[in-house]
Amino acid sequence: MKSFMLTRKVCGLCCVYEFCLLCNLLDDGAVRLWRNYTSETREVFTAWKALSDMLPSTKGSGLVLQWEQQSGLLFASGDVKHILVWDSEKEMKVQEIATGADSCVTSLATDEAGRSLLVAGCGDGSVRLFDRRSPSGECVFSSHVMTLKEHKSWIVKVFVQTGRDGKIVSGSIDGQVKQWDPRFSESVKTTPTSPMMSALDVHPKANIFASGSPQQFIKVYNLSGQSLSTIRYHDGFMGQRIGPISCLAFHPYKAFLAAGSTDSYLSIYTLEKQKK
Repeated sequence: MKSFMLTRKVCGLCCVYEFCLLCNLLDDGAVRLWRNYTSETREVFTAWKALSDMLPSTKGSGLVLQWEQQSGLLFASGDVKHILVWDSEKEMKVQEIATGADSCVTSLATDEAGRSLLVAGCGDGSVRLFDRRSPSGECVFSSHVMTLKEHKSWIVKVFVQTGRDGKIVSGSIDGQVKQWDPRFSESVKTTPTSPMMSALDVHPKANIFASGSPQQFIKVYNLSGQSLSTIRYHDGFMGQRIGPISCLAFHPYKAFLAAGSTDSYLSIYTLEKQKK
């Protein structure tokens, strides 16, 4: 395991696989791309200020980051009323999209199937869809832009399935996970999970999702709404109870689930049996 110290709080991380870079977003709005980040010769490949006009808030989302691998675009938002789109190679802002919301942006997701779809989850429970082909880049309420309003609380995560028929998956802090057809404003399925949800992730290839709770458990469901498993304890004869879940992440291809908790544990779960 490699680690190194930064002078600012890290608010987001993502891997740029094509160029073997690590991208991190700091709490001052700066973005840094690191080269050779697993060795002692690591260096900052490029850096720029992604956000500079954060709104003061007692309960905000901080900074929210989304990387689009195919285009090399970086999407940044958070406690602001817009979404900035950056060309990471040119370090240039290429689009600014007004959210039209009075609350912060809590999650971002993009569609890599050629539909130019951008989805933003917000603190007021709304899920907002944007067509990035709009000439002005502004949030214009038309047939290409809509607001989904069935959630009644803070959006924990939004996700866009791959493929032209891929659905939008969203989850709110009250445990409601909804699936949407991007063409319609009403959800096609709702799956109730735990009453308090602190983390959510959807597997990019398998039709499953996982929800984490501050009440110290993780539940895994399929997209049909069937509960597949519940994780409450660490492995071993004296396995202790897992801590309150703060984040979840599936492997992009394999059946691995990483879970972080507030007791400083990072756990990785798999369907495969480990060799003794």
